[in-house]
This record gives sequence, C-alpha cells and structure tokens, in this order.
Amino acid sequence: MVTPAEQFNAKEYAPVVLFTYKRLPILKRVVASLLSNEECPRTPLTVYSDGPKTEGDEPAVKETRAYLKVLTGFKSIEFIFRDRNLGLAQSFIQGITETLQRHQQAIFLEDDNLLSKHFLSFINQALDYYKNNEKVICLSGFSFPLKPAPKQPYFLRGAETWSMATWQRGWKYFCADGKKLLADIESQGLTEKFSSDGFGFDRMLKRQINGEIDSWGVRWWTSAFVNDKYCLYPEKPLCVSVGYGSDSVHNASYSPILRRPSDLSDKPIVGLPDAVVEKAEISLAVRRMNQSLAHPSLWRRLINKIAARF
Repeated sequence: MVTPAEQFNAKEYAPVVLFTYKRLPILKRVVASLLSNEECPRTPLTVYSDGPKTEGDEPAVKETRAYLKVLTGFKSIEFIFRDRNLGLAQSFIQGITETLQRHQQAIFLEDDNLLSKHFLSFINQALDYYKNNEKVICLSGFSFPLKPAPKQPYFLRGAETWSMATWQRGWKYFCADGKKLLADIESQGLTEKFSSDGFGFDRMLKRQINGEIDSWGVRWWTSAFVNDKYCLYPEKPLCVSVGYGSDSVHNASYSPILRRPSDLSDKPIVGLPDAVVEKAEISLAVRRMNQSLAHPSLWRRLINKIAARF
C-alpha cells in the first residue's frame, strides 16, 4: 500500500468527459459536485450532448445545452453537440474512442454521477500510479455496498462504467461484438466463472446480443474479464448514481446497490494497493452481496437497473 500523494505531482490533470442528454436538474447537481473538486481549474472538460430522440425531447435538450454553454470553473471546455440521437451505447463508445485517440488517459462521467469533492484527486493519482500496469484496465469512483466494508481500495476482475477512468492502452481491449465476447467466454472455459462473478452479466450479454438492451458496459466488463484485467474501486464511494426516477430512460426506482448521496466519502482516499489481485475476502463479500439480492423478482429488477448504468 502506498500513499498516492507521495507518488503524484501532476502538472496537468486528466481531461474529464461528461455525457449528457436532457435531465437538466440532475445534471446541475452533478456539475456542482464536480466543481467541488479543487482540481477543476486545472482540468479540461469535454461535454458530449446526444441529439433529441423525438421532437418532444428537443426543448429539454436545448435547455440543457443552454446551461452547458455558460459553464465556468474548468481549465477549458469543449462541447460536442450531436445533431442526431446516437443512443446510450453508441454515444459512449464513440465518445470514449474519440477522446482516447487524442489523449493518453481520461475520466468519463455520466450525467447522473454525483461526486465526492475528493473524486478527482483519487482518480488522477491512481491514473498516474497504474499507468504502466497492464493488469489494470480502468478505475472507478464507485464502490459496492460490501459487508464487511473494505478498509482500502480494492480490485475486481472486469471493468466499470460509473465515473470510469482509463488509458489508451486499456480501451484497446474493448470489443463491441457481443457474439465474439460470448464465444471467447466459452472457448476459454470461463462460462461458470463468468456467471458467478458477473452480477448477472451473462444474461445481460445475451440480451445485448439479441437487441433487447442497449448496453455498452456489459461489453466493456466482458472485454476486461476475458483478458484477465482489473478495475480499482475506492473503499468508500466517491461516486453514487442519482439517475433513478420518472425522467430516467432506464432507472425508475432506487436500489441499494446504487448507493445514496449520504454514502459519499467526506474524506480523501489515502492509499493504493500495490498488488493487482481480487482478494478472497472481496470475492466473498461480492458473492454475499449477490446472494442477498437473490430473490427472483428483486434480482430481475436489479439486473434491469445495472443494465441502465451500462
């Protein structure tokens, strides 16, 4: 375990990329939480705004863009306003790919990622510390509600989408072809492990292949999983989702796995693990969490909610 500040002395901070659509009240909360990070004046911001899906969506999209155009508080701000609606998956895939063609590393936020004031510090320090470690594919400010609660940042095999940061070298593993990913799982003899470790991602991947869900994240997670790559999570959440509600495309109600704003850490994360492994106690805690949600009807609702974050 190392203290991040002992290893990190950045002259420039990683760019932040924010994906938005039409949920202005939530977006305002998210931007305010991002601006609570003292690194923002040294952080470039890029905003991707997806085009309206229907004529009825146009006023909300225009209102959101008008708010974005007067944002201040960042080193620079670039706007990419789509003329047409790409949809959740293609919007993220295209935006992440474009960004990492221009930058070695970047931080990617959804418009419902409410952040701790310590988020940028943790992510930037971890980006620097693991930049040459091929085992680490991404970082996240999210943290699962595990019991017992972790006492330090931890690794899980796979990837994350909420408040996700990665490098060019990490995103090169992303495969958009769900059928190929499923074939890789089967050919590597990983079917059972994929099913037990993946929060229901085996079913989600098949639904994505069948066109039942618009999910980029299940392909991102699976891409990491088949390549034996790992994601770093803080022991306490530096990001929670506030995207559930009637105006959400996917998430209609709260689930315990999403965490609440009151769960956000009010203290900085002070250490990073050297060993890139999924520890046995973390694996056990994840399985216990999954088992606690094993009731069929609850599990189906949860899978739908997890699909929304992807």
